[in-house]
Amino acid sequence: MASISKTIVFDMDGVILDSEQLELSIWVYLGEKYQFEGIEEVFRETLGTTREETGRIMKRAYGEDFPMDTFKVESRELFTERTKKDGVPVKPGARELLQFLKINGWNIGLASSTAGDRVREELQAVGLLDFFEAVVTGDMVTESKPHPEIYFKACEMLNVNPKEAVAVEDSKNGVRSAAMAGMKVILVPDLVAPDEDTQRLAWKQFPDLFDVRRFFTGM
Repeated sequence: MASISKTIVFDMDGVILDSEQLELSIWVYLGEKYQFEGIEEVFRETLGTTREETGRIMKRAYGEDFPMDTFKVESRELFTERTKKDGVPVKPGARELLQFLKINGWNIGLASSTAGDRVREELQAVGLLDFFEAVVTGDMVTESKPHPEIYFKACEMLNVNPKEAVAVEDSKNGVRSAAMAGMKVILVPDLVAPDEDTQRLAWKQFPDLFDVRRFFTGM
């Protein structure tokens, strides 16, 4: 434990915010509406990636003429409509974990592939934005997860060696990204059960954020 500083970097979607279930339901709805077969599996492939990489994945799946701009606008409108009143649901245990870490002197960062305006809007809406001392978003990097750039940047902003920092991720792309940066990765699966490679890359795995908090309490 001596090699770990009190620095932790979270992914957002599927880790802090319970957004991926809602996103999936919207994609399935649009897939049925426009007859895009197998869209649920394509969605799972995009987890943890930037807007640009998501577009490339969609075009590989459905052809270069896939109407990505139209799909993006319509999915965003549906997402906003469904979260207009209360914002995006917070993952169970997220607020309690962030409060615990802040009280105990941890430096907390965010490394989300989502665009910055949406990240700040959604976190502000649920009162969590101020927990994060460094926020790195998909439009601040040139490479998408699983490339480690986003985690390198977050650690640089937090003034910590990645090898001494912890990351919390839910997706294969996210775990690979943080592990390739040299971080100790805590895996908390969300929509997709981790495969063997993802589990091998993870330092620890927990079913929820309450267990993550209990782990840090016992350190």
